Amino acid sequence: MEPIYDKIGAGYSIGRKTDPNISSCIDQFLSDSNSIVNIGAGTGSYEPEGKNLVAVEPSIKMINQRPSHAYPVKQAFAENLPFEDASFTHSMTVLSMHHWSDRKAAFDEIKRVTSKRFVAVTWNPDSAPYWLTEDYFPQIHEIDQSIFPSFAELTNSFPGIKFHPLLIPANCADGFTAAFWARPHAYLDDNVRAGMSTFSKIDNLEKGLDKLRADLESGHWRKTNQQIQSLKQLDVGYTIAVWDV
Repeated sequence: MEPIYDKIGAGYSIGRKTDPNISSCIDQFLSDSNSIVNIGAGTGSYEPEGKNLVAVEPSIKMINQRPSHAYPVKQAFAENLPFEDASFTHSMTVLSMHHWSDRKAAFDEIKRVTSKRFVAVTWNPDSAPYWLTEDYFPQIHEIDQSIFPSFAELTNSFPGIKFHPLLIPANCADGFTAAFWARPHAYLDDNVRAGMSTFSKIDNLEKGLDKLRADLESGHWRKTNQQIQSLKQLDVGYTIAVWDV
């Protein structure tokens, strides 16, 4: 099983950074932790400071981009965590579950190693598309609907799990798919899109880019998206799921 980011992860750390607003939303659910495992940790974004934390990441390309001061990392898959039972009070994962090949096995592993709380940042497949995925790249919405876990799937594996909407700031410092909802020109940048795994999976990329470029130049984008231009944050389907053991 080859990690997807061994194929597309070069330069990931350039565009994918910790957004302080999102970080504070996550940290509130980890504040009472004694120990944390961050699963699918990537380059280390959103790992809270001053904690007893171990990262787990399957991709060597991602591991090699972790900063020198980052927490220790083990190269492993979510489906086979190299830890004893109840090794951590808290487990966390940020926009990683849609990459796991066997989520049932991964969920069982999370429950095995976690004694208190599991915190996951994910995206709701039942959410409506926003302008990027409605008008320019509908295939992104379709792909994401097929790969992200539904709330029903999560509830089935984690009875009593609670879902908290995660609003995305207009000036989001991170570079995931919807981070630039208020800065449409960013999607025309190859380096920006390189940090978004779904863009590597879609067909007719240039068709959507050409349409977006033309609509920005003509003013059509601004005219049709007036309702969001004064917003400081937007709900585009991202969620923090929290399960207490």
